[in-house]
Amino acid sequence: MRTALVTIALVSVVVLPVRAQTVVARVVDDASGQPLIGALVHLVGSDGALNRSALTDDLGRALFIGTLGEDWRVRAEMIGRATTEVGPFSVGEGETLSREIRMAASAIVLEGIDVSASERCEIRGGNEGMIVADVWNEARKALAAASITDNRGLYRYETVRYDREIDAYSSAILTEDRRRRSVPMRTPFESRPAEELVRGGFVQDDGGSDVYYAPDATALLSDAFLDTHCFRLAGERNDEGFIGLEFEPTEDREVPDIEGVMWLDPNSAELQWLEYRYTGLARERRSPQVGGRVDFRRMPDGSWIVPEWWIRMPVVGVSRDFEGTRTTEIVRYHQTGGQVMEVKEAGGRGLGRMARTGGIEGVVRDSVGVPLRGVRVGVVGSNQEVYSNAEGRYSITGLPEGRYRVRFVDERLEIMGYVPGPLERDVVSGEMSWLEYVTPSVGDVLFEVCRDEDVAAGLVSLAGIVADRNGQGVPLATVRVEFTEFRLPSGLILQDRQWMEITTTRAGFFKFCGVPPDTRLTVDASLDDVTSDPIVLEIPAHETGRMLVIELLSGTGAERVP
Repeated sequence: MRTALVTIALVSVVVLPVRAQTVVARVVDDASGQPLIGALVHLVGSDGALNRSALTDDLGRALFIGTLGEDWRVRAEMIGRATTEVGPFSVGEGETLSREIRMAASAIVLEGIDVSASERCEIRGGNEGMIVADVWNEARKALAAASITDNRGLYRYETVRYDREIDAYSSAILTEDRRRRSVPMRTPFESRPAEELVRGGFVQDDGGSDVYYAPDATALLSDAFLDTHCFRLAGERNDEGFIGLEFEPTEDREVPDIEGVMWLDPNSAELQWLEYRYTGLARERRSPQVGGRVDFRRMPDGSWIVPEWWIRMPVVGVSRDFEGTRTTEIVRYHQTGGQVMEVKEAGGRGLGRMARTGGIEGVVRDSVGVPLRGVRVGVVGSNQEVYSNAEGRYSITGLPEGRYRVRFVDERLEIMGYVPGPLERDVVSGEMSWLEYVTPSVGDVLFEVCRDEDVAAGLVSLAGIVADRNGQGVPLATVRVEFTEFRLPSGLILQDRQWMEITTTRAGFFKFCGVPPDTRLTVDASLDDVTSDPIVLEIPAHETGRMLVIELLSGTGAERVP
């Protein structure tokens, strides 16, 4: 496997002594001459290496002090604009030079990218490689601006940090501790140096306990990270139509690492967030839920910050079944994260009020009105996500005024491929909006599950999950339905015993979209030499069908009669 689809090289910043000779770069719009705030400006040496970088201020200026020498160039980059460079020029002892850079608007090319034709990262060069390079270039600009924001001085961040314990089986929040802080800090979110993460892994042993690390902008831009990960376009856009730039560790990695997606808005080309999962974990610690997310946001002054982030880590426990078999598995998740509420400069000037003064709350019920626990409720486009409690209640706080799309995901229905669309709700400052959600009926779910199947008239559907003793889906299990049909050939009533079999999906899901109604059905599941207890049922003809959970437990079940 080749190490990367696109070779991306970054050069270490060289810090020169502060001296009197200075270069002042002023970046303006090519058409209007107005200053461009938040442009990324690089001082480039005679060898083509980046010497230093800065973001332009509210007058479009970037200042470089201590630039004695010849053949300097100044390069300006900005999302949505063509990269522009001026020079070469020389700076003498005690001299101050000013250079104006006029940047023209550049058409955003991401909107027209066809992600369905994406190839894996073994391929290098060609049109696909150029497209990936273009997407990475836009993501890189935001990451570089965020890295500069972190390193150029102290800010006062008002943050809320939290720690949650989440049940691994029901997904319910067991405990939550929130802490509010308002202190000067360089950045509210910072990872370990990239070289340490690449060398020791993104999960490291700290005196007997595992510590999970997330990447910040500086780590993602580092040569160490880029040399050990490959990039490709995501196979499809997300629900909001954003374009994904996927990354994964190279095959030679032997330590815990991360793989994930950077999501970009195709209209503005701005990086929105990064979501990632941990790879290379021990078997008992593996789960799709083990990972995290880092959001990015452009501030009014052109700087970029991380307004929200979280990491979800597994907590492993040991249990024994009735036969005394010892099992090590994930029993809950520990999630830690934070939100930036407000950002101020060292002098006190606010860069943008992030405080959120509204929210959405409500209750989740099933189709007959019973409260549902463990339904995942989240705001589309944000990492705000909670779970309904034992009373079906949920609450999402800290939302600015506006209209939101709220998604409700019942994992039991999600396994069956049924994920309803989000609901919209307006949030008013200082108020909690009420949003009640009723999960679909069994009939509605079965209708959607079998929508694309050719089902004969008069038959009903049977679907469900084969689960282990922890309620987790069992993949590749065989589910069998047996029944007896009555026929009337030549006026005689005969019994004809029949059966149907199907294999469960990776999530343990199965479906029979055509079984006879008003007939005694016997259903069981098996995997290797383990067979479940049989379930006997009869589905009336007036029903759409029935959903089942079949428990496949070690040591249970009887021999199947062929």
